[in-house]
Amino acid sequence: MENSFRDRNEERKEQMNERREALLKLLDEQDFDDQNEIIEALKKNRNIRVSQSTLSRDIKKLGIKKNADGYYKPSQAERTKFHHKRLKELLNSRKTAICPNVATYFIRTEEGKAQEIAYYLRKTFDDAILATNVGLDYIILFVNADNPPEELLELFED
Repeated sequence: MENSFRDRNEERKEQMNERREALLKLLDEQDFDDQNEIIEALKKNRNIRVSQSTLSRDIKKLGIKKNADGYYKPSQAERTKFHHKRLKELLNSRKTAICPNVATYFIRTEEGKAQEIAYYLRKTFDDAILATNVGLDYIILFVNADNPPEELLELFED
């Protein structure tokens, strides 16, 4: 039951963030001098339904004010603050892993062999390999440098 509450709260928070991001984008694209115009544009252009009171809270929270011409515009500082906060939330989510110490290996292969070699690298060292980028004749490996398997490192010795 606790998970369902947390999941619902996370879902509402995600909806709020998406609505606020859509609001910022909309205000960058068009000029609005009335909140009702913004509500209609969100509904029409972004398929987001929002009440006037919710929009008013979003505007206040995002630091959006009317500019000298009378149009609602967020300041660059407020935009940056919103995006920084959103980035931190995404990076701290349960679905994000951060590996600060990464070793990169570039492997040149015979044309047409890179995918096969990358396949066997992943099958053999899946726990250590964070990601692969495979082309027709190359592989770029991103490996957790904190604990690389000796067997993997031996492959790169002369």
